[in-house]
Amino acid sequence: MSVGTVSVSATDRMPWGLVLAGAMAVIVGLGFARFSYAPLISGMIEAGWFTASQTAHLGAANLLGYLLGAVTASTLASRFGGGATLRTALVVVALSFLFCVFDGPFAWFFVWRLLAGWAGAVLMVVGPPTALAMTPARHRPMAAAWIFSGIGVGVLAAALVMPTLLAFGVGWGWFALGVVSLILTAFSWQRWSHSRITPLGTGADHGVAGPVPAAALLVIAAYGVSAAGFVPHTLFWVDFIAREQAMGVGVASVQWSLFALGAIVGPFIAGWLARRNGGFAALLLVVLVKAVVLFLSAWPGMVLLISVCSLLAGALAPAMVSLTSGFLTSLVHLTVHRRAWGWATAAFAVSQAIAAQGMAAMYAVLDSYAPLFLLGGAALLGGGLLVLATRWAGR
Repeated sequence: MSVGTVSVSATDRMPWGLVLAGAMAVIVGLGFARFSYAPLISGMIEAGWFTASQTAHLGAANLLGYLLGAVTASTLASRFGGGATLRTALVVVALSFLFCVFDGPFAWFFVWRLLAGWAGAVLMVVGPPTALAMTPARHRPMAAAWIFSGIGVGVLAAALVMPTLLAFGVGWGWFALGVVSLILTAFSWQRWSHSRITPLGTGADHGVAGPVPAAALLVIAAYGVSAAGFVPHTLFWVDFIAREQAMGVGVASVQWSLFALGAIVGPFIAGWLARRNGGFAALLLVVLVKAVVLFLSAWPGMVLLISVCSLLAGALAPAMVSLTSGFLTSLVHLTVHRRAWGWATAAFAVSQAIAAQGMAAMYAVLDSYAPLFLLGGAALLGGGLLVLATRWAGR
């Protein structure tokens, strides 16, 4: 009897080691491989490594790589195993930083920015589902919160540390990112052993294996449509505050730090909402509140209002990522979740890339960021309608 009790309690525990490994995969894959590039741009331009136009193309290469990774990640993990795929992607990200420490040809940096984007998407698509597959159902909302808080940790770390490093030379920024990525890779290496990541059971709570159902497809579509709502804050918020709101670079930097702090706590708020209200209600609420935040961000406001928008925008972005992934686990079998999450990530990447280019073109014509925030809010309202439609599709 006691043996049985110990066995049941052991299988019902939070797998903290694997959850933290999943968080490290998100830190490296999104916090570093994608978002840490923004603070490096001005340093490379000032050092004469590249022109502003060339740094923009390097950013585009990263987005292209992210799309390729989102499309190929699930297939690679199915063929070579999730652990081997994750280990390879972690190493590629670390190398992409270390091989850019010194000034070099544009083509060299383009290739490594492309590979960093690819590996970052692989870590995002494979890492969280792999960790969640080993997590008991009742612990998954909190596990997802810990995993996706890595987005904010990576953004905040880059925002706080990079200015100091760049004062000594842009190469030190690349070097630090590479070294920290290697440390996180080493720490999580054994956690991705095949023997440690065998999915838990095939109980009824996991759903039914097979094709992706209509409700899950609507969630994927909602995630893709809502991607346009992520663009204004992640690309234009700092410049909007500094120049269009005439508050200066100092205030804008503080607001970006608030955004990063929000990104750290956002997944935990999402986990609490999911446990209290269920995945459907939590996701719908987050999408609609984020739409309101986009609309408020377009108003010429005081520092207090802007600070609230910075904090909420930062919190709600990873909250939506976490809740989308978590809600999908309730709609599909865990063996299908990685494929569905890969589709969602690819839809998000495509939509965000299109929205970024379109909004940049609109800004060139309108010479104002405010309409872009309104457009992003409208996109989130559309995403909310698609989430609402899952209720009827599920029935």
